Amino acid sequence: EYLSPLEEAMDFGVQEPRRTIDSRFRQPPAFMVTMADQSVIEGQEVTMSVRISGQPKPMLYWLRDRVTVKTGPRHIVRETTDGTFEMTIKSATRSDTGIYTCRIINEYGTKQCEARLEVKGKAYF
Repeated sequence: EYLSPLEEAMDFGVQEPRRTIDSRFRQPPAFMVTMADQSVIEGQEVTMSVRISGQPKPMLYWLRDRVTVKTGPRHIVRETTDGTFEMTIKSATRSDTGIYTCRIINEYGTKQCEARLEVKGKAYF
């Protein structure tokens, strides 16, 4: 019969190997990719994106000038298949200008990154 390494160790009275499982499931949040500053013209679409890691999977919050961004028809938040989180602003207006913060939180910590968005008025000639 085949014994798993753990059972084999028990048979010979060898001390059980230290469990490495714990550290894999306890990981503070971290950014693998952070946002970049952007400058757009009024009416353009803007997408800010980050890639994150952490166990358990961190909760993610988007803020503008320290106020939570409310999702809706103009502000769309999604997670892509490769684990990137995006916030898209449809048809940016000057009032969207500000410092955007992405905050990630799990029970082992909190991290955040920031980027500036500047929305310029349309140039009329």
